Amino acid sequence: MRFCRLSEVRVCGQEFSKETIGRIQSTIDSEPELSRSGLSRRVCELLDWRTPKGKLKQMSCRVALLGLEREGEIKLPAAKEFAGRNKRRYEAPTRGPEKPWSGKLEKLQPIELIQVGSADSRASREWNEMMSRHHYLGAGPLCGAQIRYLVYSASYGYVGGLAFSSAAWRLEARDNWIGWSE
Repeated sequence: MRFCRLSEVRVCGQEFSKETIGRIQSTIDSEPELSRSGLSRRVCELLDWRTPKGKLKQMSCRVALLGLEREGEIKLPAAKEFAGRNKRRYEAPTRGPEKPWSGKLEKLQPIELIQVGSADSRASREWNEMMSRHHYLGAGPLCGAQIRYLVYSASYGYVGGLAFSSAAWRLEARDNWIGWSE
């Protein structure tokens, strides 16, 4: 391990002191079976790093730990194979070709936005199918906090879908354009 050159390192909005970085590496060295997920939980508890609702900020912590590793401050354990959730992977049912719709938008009225709920809901299945069939990236997965909607026409059925995800912590082109510094 290379020792921290600065008294503190700021990663993902969190300050990591030289002592904290040393404790993190000692934990990694003394518990080689500890997963990265388990390590991030421990670091969050050590730093009392929580969301405004009191939950541990584990994803931010994992990003921070990767940043510390990239900077040579710590050596993370090898990433373990992700077995995934026991959820079945979505597969769009095969349907015949759809007839393209053309006409004035007024004919689609009234339009309703339907918020997509849980992953097992009918709306979620419809949204996934629509994205699989019509979006160049497919049905996902979406990253981070997200909200999805179906666009429904009483006269035509589902005509579209929308998804909004949380912004990236860092995005070099955006940050440079806005003028944001570290």
